[in-house]
Amino acid sequence: MTGYDKNGNILSLQCYGQTSASVYGLITLTGNLLNRVDDTATTSAYNNGFEFKDGVKQANEYNYDSNGNLTKDLNKGITNISYNCLNLPSVVTFSDGSTVTYTYAADGTKLKTVHKTGSTTTTTDYCGNVVYENGVQKLLLTDEGYVTLSDSKYHYYLKDHQGNNRVVINQSGTVEETNHYYPFEGCLQVQAMCSLTSTTARSLMRRKG
Repeated sequence: MTGYDKNGNILSLQCYGQTSASVYGLITLTGNLLNRVDDTATTSAYNNGFEFKDGVKQANEYNYDSNGNLTKDLNKGITNISYNCLNLPSVVTFSDGSTVTYTYAADGTKLKTVHKTGSTTTTTDYCGNVVYENGVQKLLLTDEGYVTLSDSKYHYYLKDHQGNNRVVINQSGTVEETNHYYPFEGCLQVQAMCSLTSTTARSLMRRKG
């Protein structure tokens, strides 16, 4: 780290790794909110990781609402995020016109997700521990993993000490997915993705990145 502001936010950093440039991070802040990030690393050294991807280079790459919620992230192609009265994201709009719409219960429990990409719409309903996709039962969630209802096969999570799902195995013991993490729980690498919600103890949706 090469500098912090008075609130402890990182102003700039230098990283050394698999890139042709020794400096590949520059963080610009507006007040106490991130405004812009430039990254000169052009390729990822890991499969399906969550490392930062520099999608644009302009003055204002991030916007926020009066509550401090992120409303725009141009590096991820997100042009707008709308929030409901519970301060939860309700509609995410992307630069290609795609949208993700969320429906919640009064207590904030997620009930439905609708992904629209071009002419394709995928609706996912969460009914207790049963997940439906376009009206068809897809997954039965269990404490140990999940059951794919199309073939009635069990899949189990092997967790680390932080509760992250590190490995997914099937009922025969075959490894179907392996996840590697940074110390702060960000996903570093995913090998052979196989499920909708398998990467952490919290729900993860990988559509639209």
